[in-house]
Amino acid sequence: MGIDRLYEDDAPDVGHDSPAAKRDAPTAEGEASATVEHDDCADSNAERTAFNLKYRADVEALYQAAWDEAVPVFQANWEEHLRRYPHPERSEPTVHDDGSWSADGSLKLSPEQNAEVDRYCARSRDAGENVIEPAMRRVEAQDSSRHLEGLDNYLKGHDRLKEKVADELRPPSKLTTAQALSAVPDAVRFTLCYGESSYADGVRTDVERLKAQGFELQRLKNTWTKDQYKGINTQWSERESGVRFEVQFHTQVSFEAKELSHKAYERLRGSTAQDDEREELEAFQSAVSARIQIPQGATDIEDYPPEKRDG
Repeated sequence: MGIDRLYEDDAPDVGHDSPAAKRDAPTAEGEASATVEHDDCADSNAERTAFNLKYRADVEALYQAAWDEAVPVFQANWEEHLRRYPHPERSEPTVHDDGSWSADGSLKLSPEQNAEVDRYCARSRDAGENVIEPAMRRVEAQDSSRHLEGLDNYLKGHDRLKEKVADELRPPSKLTTAQALSAVPDAVRFTLCYGESSYADGVRTDVERLKAQGFELQRLKNTWTKDQYKGINTQWSERESGVRFEVQFHTQVSFEAKELSHKAYERLRGSTAQDDEREELEAFQSAVSARIQIPQGATDIEDYPPEKRDG
């Protein structure tokens, strides 16, 4: 059955003195009633917002609890791996009398290469301390729902940078020192950590905030669908100095997973691990990554530059 609708032509004529007019006329009591209804609506919205926030916090706490429960097992597995695959102690990096540099026997920089890397380290430290780190602090201050992690180590150690450059220059490489340095974009590096529910929107917003600070986005790599490492890594350049730096975007769990599996990653990148160990290292990283909750919308964030696809 339809609902009869009162059209204007059918409405009764209500005079100012009619009971209906008096009943419908605005009064202080009526206005107060409307205000109460409005306040009730505001209270309802506030309650709904509070419920949503609590629900998200509870879900994220469950993810964190499940991860915390798994960590001791992974740590024990890693200790067992080290027992079965002991590596020789790494030799201390050395600067020789002629100005050359060496580490681990096979990593070498000539005097000229070592001097060029030293100059880049000095330029990176200056830009990092005086430009990039203050800008990252400003970006962080714009939203209290996420935070910077690992600020004590945002500058890569000189010898660690030289190890990476020397590895890039290892024969039969034909790279120049400048090209090798450009292949190591994390002399200055930062990590922003988000809750799972705010991750995707937070990353998009913070990418724009970094651009607003005057930094130029060079690359964005989304690996949330990969099985070895989950997160988003970006590379940026500081225009004045030309220094490149890295910003990683993680959830708290994916950040802790990255830290947990970092030694495995280093062994995989090195030249000492044999095939059987490499298979086990990859299996370890996959097992760690499998325990990471993928935030809603994270896989929709596109790589930059866009990946070239066949066809």
